[in-house]
Amino acid sequence: MGEIRCPRCKKTFVMELNETRFRAGSFYDDDRDQSFDQLCEECHRAVVK
Repeated sequence: MGEIRCPRCKKTFVMELNETRFRAGSFYDDDRDQSFDQLCEECHRAVVK
């Protein structure tokens, strides 16, 4: 099964069992002073607010 891990929240998602979407791009988190190239939907909403 394909697993993917969100680099911001560190949660691991099993893609076949989980409906969580991942966003690809270049995202900068001001709170953590970090940039990410992919995020889970929940983290994407928090960063892009």
